[in-house]
Amino acid sequence: MEIVVIDKKGRIVIPSRVRKKLNLKDEDRLLVLDIKDDILVLKKIDAEKILKDIAKDIAKAGLDLEELTREVEEEANRIAKEKISTRH
Repeated sequence: MEIVVIDKKGRIVIPSRVRKKLNLKDEDRLLVLDIKDDILVLKKIDAEKILKDIAKDIAKAGLDLEELTREVEEEANRIAKEKISTRH
């Protein structure tokens, strides 16, 4: 356990022992969770792993990512047109 101090800009320094243990590097992303009372949790986020997992799930489900993208774009365009037409 370590005690850290928040500076005037709201930053905290994660002790080097913890950074080494978690293999934290510059530009790593951390999720900050406000659990309850005075409890905060920091969780390392691996965006590359998340994207790879999503790609695997899409492939496993036999979904066509390009087709899904087209459908989402078409739906977004339809909704935008409806909003524009109701304004005039």
